[in-house]
Amino acid sequence: MPLLKQDKEEKPEKRQILQGLWFLFNVGWYIALSIVLPTALGLWLDAPERWNSRPLCTLIGFIFGTILAIYGLYRMFKQFLAAQKTDGTEKNSNKEQDSE
Repeated sequence: MPLLKQDKEEKPEKRQILQGLWFLFNVGWYIALSIVLPTALGLWLDAPERWNSRPLCTLIGFIFGTILAIYGLYRMFKQFLAAQKTDGTEKNSNKEQDSE
């Protein structure tokens, strides 16, 4: 029986893998939408029937979206690392309790 317990501890947990994949999925969509939506709004405002200021609003939208994406990525990554640190602390305390 001890061999089976060791094998389970060495394999990565399915939950951790899914959390990592979910984080990457969220980051990808967040970055894509943060850049695409303000840029599209800029293109729409730059149209000749609106402000006719091509490429000013498009560039402003792109720059704003990029800044928004970087800031959001920083916050998401910081939160993810805090959650990973908390999970690691819980695992270490569980291992110590099991060994006693």
